[in-house]
Amino acid sequence: MPLDPHALHLAIRWLHVAAMATAFGGAITVFALSARTRNGALDAALVEVALRYEFLFWLAAGILAMTGIGNLAAFGSGLPLSRTEWGTTFVLKLGFVIALIVLSLPRTLAIARLQRSRSRPLSAPLQGRLRMMYGGTGAAFAVALGLAVWLAHG
Repeated sequence: MPLDPHALHLAIRWLHVAAMATAFGGAITVFALSARTRNGALDAALVEVALRYEFLFWLAAGILAMTGIGNLAAFGSGLPLSRTEWGTTFVLKLGFVIALIVLSLPRTLAIARLQRSRSRPLSAPLQGRLRMMYGGTGAAFAVALGLAVWLAHG
């Protein structure tokens, strides 16, 4: 039985949106938890949640890359050129997402390092840096989402 290309394209778009929602929502969750953690037991839980988020983030990043390429393959020939307003916004979004992915590596490495030294409670400055890292990740996803919505309706 042949695969319906419209169903495949729809599945790819839904997977793309689900991966973005996972990465965005997870960053906001870790950000919110980092704002509330104030003792050793909760510090360990925060590091554990952040570590799980990092795994999901990189899984979602891979899915976003693959489904983004799939979306381009499905719609690429019908997309406006990069010299149009839509095309310029699209190129801006791609560049922004690539920067988000590249700049996420230090965050992941920091969490891996924290996980190895779990026995120590988080200092207030370290907790503040965690809040900034995950708040920044959430804000970056919000910008990427805003650009994506503009592209979908622009």
